[in-house]
Amino acid sequence: MTLFTSLRPPASPPGIDLRCCDVADLLRDVRGARLVVADPPWRYDENPGGANPEQSGIYAGLADVDIAAHLDAAYDCAAPSSRLAVWYTFPKAEEWRAVGMAGPRWGSPKTGGAWIKTGQVGVGYHWRGQAEPVAVWARGTTGRPGDLVLNGHVSTPGDHSEKPLEWLRAWVRAWTEPGDLVLDLYAGLAPLARACALEGRRYVGAEIDRDRHALALVRLRDAVALGGRS
Repeated sequence: MTLFTSLRPPASPPGIDLRCCDVADLLRDVRGARLVVADPPWRYDENPGGANPEQSGIYAGLADVDIAAHLDAAYDCAAPSSRLAVWYTFPKAEEWRAVGMAGPRWGSPKTGGAWIKTGQVGVGYHWRGQAEPVAVWARGTTGRPGDLVLNGHVSTPGDHSEKPLEWLRAWVRAWTEPGDLVLDLYAGLAPLARACALEGRRYVGAEIDRDRHALALVRLRDAVALGGRS
């Protein structure tokens, strides 16, 4: 594999729009997404003494109320028949519910599941658990929203909080059609962008950190060049 040495990150593949911007900026001009995915930078300093110092420098985190507002605003970005999938951690469930979760327009989650991490425990800010849950909402008529999520996924973690590419590809295949738009609110290293590029879906996502955004573009380019083979 050729190392990326240029100061300018590679361009995204056609149909893939990975932006270095704030989530609020992204939400202003996106409409018609069939799938919205959020892997929020949860803030855990509400729990005194609970922060994991190993990860405290990775991201500052957002307050639950701000994340809930982003998820509610994403309703306006979604198609009449669509899904919202949100990753969270077990200590967050009650606090997140207290601020309204994804907002009244999305209603209650339809189903949920978990990524079971093998080989090591999680390295989250507060909770070092082995299971990372995901909750799924449905808007309009979307068939059976939980077919894949209820089964969960088991794999060894890679970089911090980077979700398993093969499971994301399965979501994209099952919950969207070729050419549909997928919205990624907190892209990180953007495994969802890779999943969309490999499955022929349009993608738009936001990653606010410039270094992480540049690395995500490199990984996206490499994944497309390899055709998903690692």
